[in-house]
Amino acid sequence: MKLPRPEVVDLIALAGFDFVICDMEHAQIAEAEARAVIKACVAVGLPAIVRLPDPAQGLVNRLLEAGAAGIQMPRLRTSSETKALYAMTHFPPLGIRSVGTANSVANYGNIPIARYLKESNERTLMVGQFETRAIEHPIDEMMANLDVAFIGPTDLSVDFGSPGEPESPPVLARIREVESAADRTKTHMGGYASTPADALTLAARGYRYIAVGGDIPLLAAAAKSLVRSLHGQPQLAQS
Repeated sequence: MKLPRPEVVDLIALAGFDFVICDMEHAQIAEAEARAVIKACVAVGLPAIVRLPDPAQGLVNRLLEAGAAGIQMPRLRTSSETKALYAMTHFPPLGIRSVGTANSVANYGNIPIARYLKESNERTLMVGQFETRAIEHPIDEMMANLDVAFIGPTDLSVDFGSPGEPESPPVLARIREVESAADRTKTHMGGYASTPADALTLAARGYRYIAVGGDIPLLAAAAKSLVRSLHGQPQLAQS
């Protein structure tokens, strides 16, 4: 999601999607708008993962307290980054997240605090994007605190010097390297699919967190298709 509107959330839910990624990295989405998106997702039972370029403790607290299902962090390079992200999204003893119960997830203090902490720690999803040439080895150590290892093929192709060529040998080699590490550590794989065929290919390779399309591309495709159809009508083409 790059269009922070509750109507977009409703349409995505009605279409039958399993989850959304609220993009605060590349979209013009402010914190208040992200929280509105999350609230709309909670209302229709649609898990919302928020992609943050630079996670900060206060922001992460507020997004999770609004009901975000998890945090997705781009351009992971080291195990210390994954450990830091895990710590700020989990309450002690697992992490360092501070406790606040004046929010809807905690039912505004009406859920026993021990239960709230336990359920929050269990439900928070950690997604890390692998999309840089520079990366710490062994990669397995970066998986320790992740639920999903997400491949960013476009950024990988740029970092490896072959922009727009995600099938280039160095990129494919890195993808296989990440997949192997995920298999060894029992970490789910995630990725972006621009077409249903790409999604099926990823699913066949064991990927389970698959981002298929986005609100802006879907809108653009539908608009172009409609205009092409209208231009194909003789009575309209003549006018």
